[in-house]
Amino acid sequence: MRATNQQALITAVFEAAERATDSITHLVPDLDRDRAEYAVVSVLLEEAWVSSR
Repeated sequence: MRATNQQALITAVFEAAERATDSITHLVPDLDRDRAEYAVVSVLLEEAWVSSR
């Protein structure tokens, strides 16, 4: 059950990061899309981890 919850969280985080990256790359076209998405994913997963403690 826990693995399913973790997978759902990871999927949701990547979907949110993709939407955020789409929005920000419209404002800053020269931004490295992969790095921006990775940064957003990292922050969201860290926040999820902290809030679950």
